Amino acid sequence: MSVDPQYLKVGMEVVGDDGELAGTVKEVHESGFHLDRPLARDVLVPLEAIQAIVDASGTHAGNPRVVLTIRADSIGDMNWPHPR
Repeated sequence: MSVDPQYLKVGMEVVGDDGELAGTVKEVHESGFHLDRPLARDVLVPLEAIQAIVDASGTHAGNPRVVLTIRADSIGDMNWPHPR
């Protein structure tokens, strides 16, 4: 199951399943999003890598952020493409 890209918004925080900040959504695409990572090269994250979109309290309302299916420090190991 993947998330509908209509729920992704530019500027949303992105965290790993460990709760650590991975970066922010820079652009939204039909098949995923461009992740702007501080001090690391940006990557294109596929929709299948999104576990949920939740707010800081863990519910689905308020201040939404993207939760990935992997740890934030594992993003570089995924071989996801880099934006051009």
